[in-house]
Amino acid sequence: MIAVYLLSFTILITSVIKVAGTFIELDKNLTAKRAQFIQQTKSLHKNQDGSITLMAILLTLMISALLMFFTLKNKVELKEARYRKDSYLCFKFLNIETENYIKDMSKFNIALRTSYAAQFAPVPAAAAAAKTLFEAIIVARNARHFFYIKNLLKNEYCEGQADSISYIKNFPYDINVTFILQTNIDQTTKLKAHQWTVTHYKHPSGIRFKNSFCLEADMQADGAFIPRFKIKTSELSTTVFSKSKCFFGFP
Repeated sequence: MIAVYLLSFTILITSVIKVAGTFIELDKNLTAKRAQFIQQTKSLHKNQDGSITLMAILLTLMISALLMFFTLKNKVELKEARYRKDSYLCFKFLNIETENYIKDMSKFNIALRTSYAAQFAPVPAAAAAAKTLFEAIIVARNARHFFYIKNLLKNEYCEGQADSISYIKNFPYDINVTFILQTNIDQTTKLKAHQWTVTHYKHPSGIRFKNSFCLEADMQADGAFIPRFKIKTSELSTTVFSKSKCFFGFP
């Protein structure tokens, strides 16, 4: 009986020792694996840290580039909006000035022809008064003419002479190189043509060329005394085929 207890106790002790040894060995292996794992994770952490830093730099650059792109894009679009606004304001001003000029010149033509004919009245006093009136009308007409020229070359809506060059080139009345009107014997003005076309082109500075355009106005007047002025306007994109028309008025 005692021998049985001793054998059982011995087997128990041996088992405990084996299990303890096994646990100790497993612990050592686990410690080694843990140390290896830690070392690998540290190495991975260092590499991943570098990748994150690089990604952060790239992302920062990308965001900066996008912000710069949208900033520049918005800046360009703002310029394009101003380009369109300034073009149309200048174009409208020049067209209104031209229409008013033609209507005023037709009134001067009627007054000039009437006062010129009145100079041949049989009553000397009436003829003298008509002559004085005739000369005064000429002065007023010339003043109105040069006021129109001045408004074409310089005004608050157009930047410079380039904006109105087509209006000078396609002047509605006959003029010489010094802008002096070529008139009939009774000082009435001569309408150059009954139909003519003017274009307004603003140089696309700081904007995308594809979004530039020119404005065209087809004008018509029946005569120098009763013009019945008509105007038809349109917008032309500055494509390859319409570029020459925008610049030079060619078809």
